Amino acid sequence: MTLTYMDCIYLECLEKFRGERTASAVFHLLKGKKSSQTIQDSKLFSLSRLFGMFPDLSRKEFDAAIGGLVKSGWLLPVEGDVCRPNPDAVIHKENRIKERPLPKDLDGTLYSQAGVHFWKRTVLLAQVLSHAAAGSARYLPVIRDEKVQRWVKSYLKGMPFSKEELAFSMYQEMQAFLKRADHTAASVWVYQLSSKSRIGFTYQQLAEKFNEDEVYIRLLFWGLVHRFLKESAQNIHTYPILHAVSKDLTKSDSLTESASKTLHLIRSGKSVDAISDIRRLKRSTIEDHIVEISLNDPGFDISMFLEEEGLALITRKIQELNTHQLRIVKEALNDRFSYFQIRLAYTRT
Repeated sequence: MTLTYMDCIYLECLEKFRGERTASAVFHLLKGKKSSQTIQDSKLFSLSRLFGMFPDLSRKEFDAAIGGLVKSGWLLPVEGDVCRPNPDAVIHKENRIKERPLPKDLDGTLYSQAGVHFWKRTVLLAQVLSHAAAGSARYLPVIRDEKVQRWVKSYLKGMPFSKEELAFSMYQEMQAFLKRADHTAASVWVYQLSSKSRIGFTYQQLAEKFNEDEVYIRLLFWGLVHRFLKESAQNIHTYPILHAVSKDLTKSDSLTESASKTLHLIRSGKSVDAISDIRRLKRSTIEDHIVEISLNDPGFDISMFLEEEGLALITRKIQELNTHQLRIVKEALNDRFSYFQIRLAYTRT
């Protein structure tokens, strides 16, 4: 069985999980499940880049791929849904990813959802402006999402200059950004745009055009989008048109909305139990939020939940055992600390 690039993505995740997470955890991570556990795993195991990068991945497709890797011997079952790549699989995977590295700007934890919304807006805006410049008023929008269509209409209404002027400015901003990018990635960006004379390419068409793996093309493109979202937020005056497309989509952290509400209550001095009562959520859910907050903000004060002495003790034990399995750490410390406190300690290791 020849490994596809997607197989290598699965193997990369499972290798980094070191047999301490199930294959299902990989599925949830790649899909971008907004749970504290999945977000925590993406950071603890250095897989933030891949978080949410395959939102359309089906469980059936995933299970078939993992089953095929097990059947072919690339993956070795450990226990239940847990499996690990065999040494040959690791070598093959590393060689493939060395040839086609994951884009360094790829950051699914921060930008996976924002990137999708930004690109839909950009594609539709480019199509509208292209037709306007050609004097064409009748066409089918390539983006059928009504929210995106409403946003583009509102955006155009708020512009103080003509569509032709806007089209030229947008072109200049894209050109300034793309000329500094990898040639293939920049080409993939351009070929996905639609104009009066051309419908944007699909990933499959782009893979055929560049004789590349479709999954690699996809990640190469999103890495470039994520880089733009970061750069445009830092250089608003360089990209005023395109920054306006994304400014309401990005934020400085990846907190879920629910965790953000919990953080607000913590800052107002509320205890875990009080927050649980106010929000009508289980204590364990509030604890999940606190772990998520601590992961996102290294400066967040966790001393109200775990004293400095306890943190030092747990941290030393984690380093000694070299594991991410909470149960092992908890038992090694004679159950002195809760799972919640051990999870907090992991956010500081």
